[in-house]
Amino acid sequence: MLTELFSEFIDIYPGEKNSVKESAEKNYGHLRSTKIMTKELPELIQQMSGLSLQQYDFKGSVGKGIMTEVPNLCILDKAITTSPERGYYIAYLFDPRMTKFYLTLLVAWTQFEKYYDHPRQARKAILKLQQALRNQFDTLTSFSSVELGLLAERTRTKGYIYGTLFHKVYFIEEMPSDQMLLNDLQKMTNLYQIMKEEIGTDVLHKIVPTEADFQLDIQTTTPIHLPDGPVPRPPKVLRAPTKWQRNPSISADALLRAGYRCEVDPRHATFTSKKNKHPFVEAHHFLPMAMQDNYPYSIDVVENIIALCPTCHRAFHYGENDYKKELIIRFYEERKLGLQRRNIDISEEALLDIYLKQDDIIE
Repeated sequence: MLTELFSEFIDIYPGEKNSVKESAEKNYGHLRSTKIMTKELPELIQQMSGLSLQQYDFKGSVGKGIMTEVPNLCILDKAITTSPERGYYIAYLFDPRMTKFYLTLLVAWTQFEKYYDHPRQARKAILKLQQALRNQFDTLTSFSSVELGLLAERTRTKGYIYGTLFHKVYFIEEMPSDQMLLNDLQKMTNLYQIMKEEIGTDVLHKIVPTEADFQLDIQTTTPIHLPDGPVPRPPKVLRAPTKWQRNPSISADALLRAGYRCEVDPRHATFTSKKNKHPFVEAHHFLPMAMQDNYPYSIDVVENIIALCPTCHRAFHYGENDYKKELIIRFYEERKLGLQRRNIDISEEALLDIYLKQDDIIE
């Protein structure tokens, strides 16, 4: 039923949109595509998913004034927002070429556009939030966090791209089954609720430190020297109970000990940091901080922090598996005794499993 209704809308929308455009007609509420998107699909998705009307609003739109290039169906938690122009929510977005559509979890662009004086400031703010939230939640989902592939011509469409955190794409030539659509929606709803619990409802004014913020903090903070032996676990990030705080002063000490040189190869050229006048290197937690839950003592210790040039840091995250394996084996041999002195026990095999089975390792 769902697949048939999605397919019918996709099939007839372009023709009805063109007919309205050619006739300069303002009222398109009577069109079949409008009825599907604004009434029939929202009702059917609600009924088949079992999502409560007391908790969620279902709002489909084909535009106001003119028929939109990206029809959309939004599912909004009323505690977060009742408007697609505010907060964050789940949305089905239809590509203008009608060759595919997306299930997305996105932050509303319009609230940033209205809040900031200049579009460039709004774009910078929402992209910073987008990256921070992806970093915070990407280990909890298998949905994609790559840039949304919408054909963006209008500001609103670009706003969908800026605001989308996670998504799944469905191609028209390979339409999913009803059960697949419902299973994916359930997974996205679960992620939506986790975000609600951890970050609250106000994303516009949420200050989320990014990885770039942390690396810059290291450049200006005073290094601290930890006492020998196990160290108590760090606190968790405020309002983000799946994340653990990293102390930039500990990372600063690790960079100092490395002589501000890349530990993969000290000959790697970098630039001079304007913050501390030393060669710019970054701190990488060898055993990712996401693993802190598995350890009774802190893993935010110098023995677990590697000083890397920006290129080598990216290699740990995004390099080919063969090269990452080579790096992991090398640094495990160098660091395992120091980690053991901190009561951090991990095998080489476990580290390889962490790095080689995840697309992106968070700090």
